Amino acid sequence: MKITFIHTSDLHLGKKFDISNFSLKERQKRRQELWDTFEEIIRTAKIREAGYLFIAGDMTEGDYISYKELNKISEKFSSIPDTKVIITCGQGDPCNINNMYEYIEWPDNVYIIKNTDTVEKLYFPQDNLCICSISWDNHERNEKSQSIYDLSVDESKINVLMLHSHIDSNDRLPINIDMIKNKFDYCPFGGSHNFRQISGNIAYCGTPEPLSFEEEGDHGIICGTLEKKKAEYSFLPLAKRKFITRRIELNLSHTFNKILDLIKFSGDMFSNTKDYVRIELTGEVNPDISMDEIELEARQFFYYIEFEHNYLYETEGRNYEGNEYNIIESYKHQFDNSGDKIQQQAFKLGLEVLRKEKVVK
Repeated sequence: MKITFIHTSDLHLGKKFDISNFSLKERQKRRQELWDTFEEIIRTAKIREAGYLFIAGDMTEGDYISYKELNKISEKFSSIPDTKVIITCGQGDPCNINNMYEYIEWPDNVYIIKNTDTVEKLYFPQDNLCICSISWDNHERNEKSQSIYDLSVDESKINVLMLHSHIDSNDRLPINIDMIKNKFDYCPFGGSHNFRQISGNIAYCGTPEPLSFEEEGDHGIICGTLEKKKAEYSFLPLAKRKFITRRIELNLSHTFNKILDLIKFSGDMFSNTKDYVRIELTGEVNPDISMDEIELEARQFFYYIEFEHNYLYETEGRNYEGNEYNIIESYKHQFDNSGDKIQQQAFKLGLEVLRKEKVVK
């Protein structure tokens, strides 16, 4: 008999978004979208009749989640009584004296891993399934890897190892994959915010909703079936929005309208009106063009857009036909063309002031 499961992690419910360019309204909206996607996971578990829902850490932002919100989570789990919900506490919601999970009345189908020093085992005899896991007890470090290596398993059972692990770090529960991959039938990992298959039976599901521009690509959950020595699963995209970075290289021949078009048509229109877009501008720009005005005009074509300024203004003195006495042209002669970052910032600030102040006669 196959065990059906859903694997998720890093939901970060209650997150206080600290993206500097997000307005207060956008932060509130994005927080609600995290909740909406959590509810979609619950609906998916119900529709697929999932036997198990693995939540591999950081279900909530432990420092910000409220008692009311935790009760809301509990109610959602109550709506899928035939799905066993297994929760490991991660770096964001560590199992310690400040964790409010202890004060919530969870339904009978919810199992929270409370061991933080040794591996805890949960056995479900009806499925011959043994789930092993260890929770974090702080926000910073977890160096309990040895307790995982020392773990013995019953080969007659289906064995699952659920961890909130950063395999590329030195102190955030790093795991030597070679020491566990043949011992367990499936390892649902959390801690990495992007989907990542480590091996056939070890995977990071990533966060269901991306949280920053460091988390590009598709986001969702893993759905699959599990038997002894056989895990079959696939990635199911759920995210309502993506974070997308696009790079545009500029040159001195580009006009105002050319640059604006490069930004407007840098991606498809559907994505522009739905996703979070960052435009990284590189290359060299004619100082006669106001990049601030271009960026302001471009905003009307996007749901959200921000800019990363890695371009240089051409500051080498040149005379433009019919423009020999332009105040901007005179200003340019005060700078060399070295591309020094501080000099470029000073040049840009002065340039915008001159554009606002100059009077053409």
